[in-house]
Amino acid sequence: MATGNWQVISRMIGGVQLHIVGRQRDLSLPLIGENVEYAPDSHYTTDEAKAKKLAEALNKQTSG
Repeated sequence: MATGNWQVISRMIGGVQLHIVGRQRDLSLPLIGENVEYAPDSHYTTDEAKAKKLAEALNKQTSG
């Protein structure tokens, strides 16, 4: 089963744009809650740049 790259997932919650880092667990299935693996120590944040940095760092780690 192939997983997707780490990416920033954004949602509007309570009128505030929030971001969290996650990746698709199974690329053959839609990107929905049950098919998302959230990054370790990742939490919703309003700081999209911080989330992007984490996603980029995780992708570097997993690509070697």
